[in-house]
Amino acid sequence: MTEKSQQKAIIIAEDDQLIRTTTAHYLRSRGYKVIEAEDGKVALQLFRENAPDIVLTDLRMPELDGMELVKTIALEDAGIPVIIVSGMGTMNDVIEALRVGAWDFLTKPIADLGILNHSIKRALNHAELLRKEKKHQASLEAEVELRTIELLQHNKMLEKEMQKRQVQEAKVLRAKQEWERTVDSMSDMVAIIDREHNIVRMNRTMVDVIGESYEELLGGKCYQWMHGMDAPPDYCPHVRLLQDQKSHHVEMYQEQIGGHCEELVRPYYDSDGVLLGSVHIVRNINDQKKAEQEKEKVQSQLLHAQKLESVGQLAAGIAHEINTPTQFIGTNIDFLEEASQDISSFMGQIQEIIKTAPQEVVDAVNTAFEEMDWDYLAEEIPLAISQSREGVKRVTSIVRAMKEFSHPGSRDKESLSLNQIINTTVTVARNEWKYVAEMSLRLDENLPRVPLLADEMGQVILNMLVNAAHAIAEKLGDNPEGEKGIITIATAGTEEGVTVSISDTGAGMPEKVQLRIFDPFYTTKKVGKGTGQGLAISHDVIVEKHQGTISVESEAGRGTTFIITLPLHPGK
Repeated sequence: MTEKSQQKAIIIAEDDQLIRTTTAHYLRSRGYKVIEAEDGKVALQLFRENAPDIVLTDLRMPELDGMELVKTIALEDAGIPVIIVSGMGTMNDVIEALRVGAWDFLTKPIADLGILNHSIKRALNHAELLRKEKKHQASLEAEVELRTIELLQHNKMLEKEMQKRQVQEAKVLRAKQEWERTVDSMSDMVAIIDREHNIVRMNRTMVDVIGESYEELLGGKCYQWMHGMDAPPDYCPHVRLLQDQKSHHVEMYQEQIGGHCEELVRPYYDSDGVLLGSVHIVRNINDQKKAEQEKEKVQSQLLHAQKLESVGQLAAGIAHEINTPTQFIGTNIDFLEEASQDISSFMGQIQEIIKTAPQEVVDAVNTAFEEMDWDYLAEEIPLAISQSREGVKRVTSIVRAMKEFSHPGSRDKESLSLNQIINTTVTVARNEWKYVAEMSLRLDENLPRVPLLADEMGQVILNMLVNAAHAIAEKLGDNPEGEKGIITIATAGTEEGVTVSISDTGAGMPEKVQLRIFDPFYTTKKVGKGTGQGLAISHDVIVEKHQGTISVESEAGRGTTFIITLPLHPGK
């Protein structure tokens, strides 16, 4: 038991004393502080008095039921996880509970309380991530506010210095010295531009960033040195300032001045109020952009993980519901097969008996055989039973695949069969590809097991399959003839690990698209058809979490192949 788990407080709202006492005893043995409540009303009062880390509640309880308790807690503190543990809930109850704020839904009786412990740990870890993200966001906002204040202070200082130079000609030298001491020490790039776009002054930071001498830059055109030698004049925000004499603030990507930058352009005048040009404060915001992108990436992955977790729970529930009727259907088929064999044996005995019977009995029996069309039934009944058995086997394999795919994976890598993950994912995703493609699996039977995060690797394969199916569908168009493409998945072992290639005969991609497909939020699909996160998340899973590689080979109009390599012995 860790020190962290010993500090966590759990409220259990359960009207069944035996279940409540048993669960409380188990959780206390795991190091949690447990507070028991016999109904929802008491649980809500204890929640407000004790500020627990997590709440477990039954769905059906006197005074206040579990659904209302979830709603109330979500309104008062959405950061406290609530897990519903109920034996009476329907699928609609599960969906409604997740909609109003529940974090998880477990079905009673829980055969293995380790499942409950795993759900609690996962919910606590999730809540901790949310708290850290909120704290990080507050920190970023504070930093932005601080930098904004600094920027305004710098602007005021520059304006003051400009006014001094305009009204006090005698202090020109002093103003120049103040410029050199103050502006040259700034990390931001600063320049003064006249009405003809000429650079008339700049600080040392801008000189160093552009990489030319002060003398060469002085008198040069701002739109060439600051935005690129081939940039047209109207590309520079200085042009807009000359037109409306207003300040302008823009963000742009400029390799000439270091990448992503924030540019503030302000007018300045002579003592008679005549516009002389503009002052630029240009700030390199590459680090800020990276932080924003990383924040968006974390938020997107968190939402993605929540969605997958909910879908996985629903899939597991559906698989469980299907499994029970499938089992008794299979049992009934076994019975029918035995009965069919008994009937066939009995009919054979009848046919033997009538050979020595009187003619009128023989005629009557044969007439009965003809009326029931026994020869047809004797041939078709075993065939129907055999086909039904095959159908049950197929349903069973699909249910098994759904359970494997939706099963919550370990946070640590396990030595697993990549072939098995591929087979499971192909089965689960069959409805995504079966209408547009034939599936060709060329899996190396001797493929070595590799350290994997099973659920995340399954999601990578699923993303690839869905993308391949969409690419083929895009190429086929309306497809009234029902043509199909081909999706090929091949695995092979190497000295250092394994490779898997996923190919399709779809629309393919031009080179400029291939260069950006792993960028977060980049998508070529229509609005509402893609988030641009599937391949970005897949890249993160393969490269960052498994120390592997992922590359793409594609030709517009001919198809695409993704190649993934995974090491046998990844670094820590």
